Amino acid sequence: SPPSPMVRFFRLGDGGLALFNDTDEGDPSALDLLLARSGASGKPLTHAPHTGFQRLSAGGTLALFDAGAPAARPFDAHAHAGTLSFELSAGKERMIVNCGALAGADADWRRAQRSPAAHPTAVVDDTNSAELRADGSLGARPEKVGSTRNEAEGAIWVEAQHDGYLRGFGVVHKRRLYLAAAGNDLRGEDAFVGEGGKRVKGGGKPFAVRFHLHPGVRVSLVQNGASALIVLANGQGWRFRASGAALSLSESVYLGIPGQIKRIEQIVLTGTLQPDGAIVKWGLTRV
Repeated sequence: SPPSPMVRFFRLGDGGLALFNDTDEGDPSALDLLLARSGASGKPLTHAPHTGFQRLSAGGTLALFDAGAPAARPFDAHAHAGTLSFELSAGKERMIVNCGALAGADADWRRAQRSPAAHPTAVVDDTNSAELRADGSLGARPEKVGSTRNEAEGAIWVEAQHDGYLRGFGVVHKRRLYLAAAGNDLRGEDAFVGEGGKRVKGGGKPFAVRFHLHPGVRVSLVQNGASALIVLANGQGWRFRASGAALSLSESVYLGIPGQIKRIEQIVLTGTLQPDGAIVKWGLTRV
């Protein structure tokens, strides 16, 4: 069936679906059955050009990267303001996740779960990158969203950007993701830059880069708070490091399992925009 390649594309290592735009994990066995009946076979696509999503997979590690513009009207009722967010699994374990969506949520919950702060992406001055209207549609939104992909000797890197903060703060958010061929090293860079070399009118405003962690993950600060140790449900460890921002842990919620609200933790990188913007570098290494 036509949708089957995209179903395969959006499956994480545990066989369930990634949590973009009002999606829940789904039932992996039901997805297996759907794909079997569709006759779909072969490897998933590496990128989905019509939506902008990118899939980085190497050595059992998988990152799904939302590098496309939000859905156009009138198809934006379920769109989240999560541009440049990503989800990450290692083997069959989910690690970094979107918060997901609670079906039947009231207006306040729905606004919260659609906001950038509910996604592993960057937020400037606690402001949405796309306007969430009361009727459920999106108002002002990122207009220039794009990405480039390169692969060499099994390694993959994707560079993407969006202009959702250009109008209010004079910055373009640029994100780079690099996945090593062995799958044991994911590196990222989040940059806030003025368009065309212009100074940033949002200088002095705070920013945050968030990494929500799946309920099966344990996390603790190590090295006197300079880095974080992530331990997956299977006992595998990953070390998170960052520069250019302060690192802390905070509470969050996970809505990816239908009908459930689970408390989770998130890694948060915080800083302040300078007149020439800001650059935050971070990385995850398997230990």
